[in-house]
This record gives sequence, C-alpha cells and structure tokens, in this order.
Amino acid sequence: MKLRVTGISGSPRLDGNTDTILHEALTAAKEDGAEVQLIRLADYRLEPCDACGTCHTTKSCVKEDDWKKLYQEILRSDGVILGSPSYFQGATAQMKTFIDRIGYLSLARGRKDFAGKVGAVIGVARRSGLENVCSQLMNFVTATRMIVPSGGRVVGLAREKGEVLKDQEALDSARYLGKMMVKTIEATEGVRES
Repeated sequence: MKLRVTGISGSPRLDGNTDTILHEALTAAKEDGAEVQLIRLADYRLEPCDACGTCHTTKSCVKEDDWKKLYQEILRSDGVILGSPSYFQGATAQMKTFIDRIGYLSLARGRKDFAGKVGAVIGVARRSGLENVCSQLMNFVTATRMIVPSGGRVVGLAREKGEVLKDQEALDSARYLGKMMVKTIEATEGVRES
C-alpha cells in the first residue's frame, strides 16, 4: 500500500503562493512514491470552536460542518504539510479555525489519532509574519504528537499571485521537504503501528 502525504492550504486564494509551494512539496513526495493530495480549507465549511467542551466527554464535535471529512483525511494520511500565508502577522482565519477545531478534538481524544504521523509546515509572506505563522502551524504538529522531518519548516517570500515561483530557495526547500516526508514516513513506520 502506498504511503499518503496530504497538504493542507489555509489560503483563501485559489492557486495562490501557498497552494503553489505546497504543490511543489507534494510533487517531490509523489516522485518518491507517495500518494498525494492537496486540501484547500477554503473549500470546506468549518466554524470556529466555541469552547463548549463536549468533545472531552463524547470524543466528537457537536458542530455540523466539514470537520469529520477533514479529520478523516488526516487519519488516512501518513504525513501532513500545513501551509498558510501570513495575514496580519499570523496564520489565516481558515487555518486558525482548522487548528482550533481539529487540534482541540485530537487533544480531547487523548492525542493518539495523529501521534507518530509525520508533520511539517510552510509559511508564505511578503515580508513579515513568517515566524508567527510557522510557530502557530508547528504548535499543531507537535501538540498532536507528529514527527517533524529534516527541513520540516519552509518559508516562501511572496505577495502577488505566482511571485513565490521567483523564490528559488523556497522552491528547493519545499522539494527537499517533500522528499524528506517520504523518507521519514518510511523510517518511522513502526512508530505508527505500535
């Protein structure tokens, strides 16, 4: 069975810089034998967490939106790459809602569901906010007990659509990340089975 790497884009802009650089990482992972997919959070309906706490007793979320689809896609994946542009010095509202809802539910379920999967992050910004974006995304990765591969944090400098294609270092880093996702997933298979 093929291993699966999923990219999750928090950008509301279709085919923007975040989608582009995630695609670069996923293409490299595919070249090394992975089945890949790109999930755009803007294509899903995900409401903000209202801290009702129900998930701590039911191990499920009471909101009737697309959380189950997203949660299942991560469960099916061996590796996940989260990507977000910087919007006012932080991750987008779409990505923050994902982190709050999916991450909090994972914690309520005992941090077992994503433990041992391989997780990495990609941030994109014109100038500022990259540290905050990457920190927010990496907090999700580590709080859910994923394994971070070598090169597990990539940053791209861009603003206008397609501008990230001029950042060769970011593209090279994304390709390296895609390949390291596959290698790390293969090397840690026993961790996920235990």
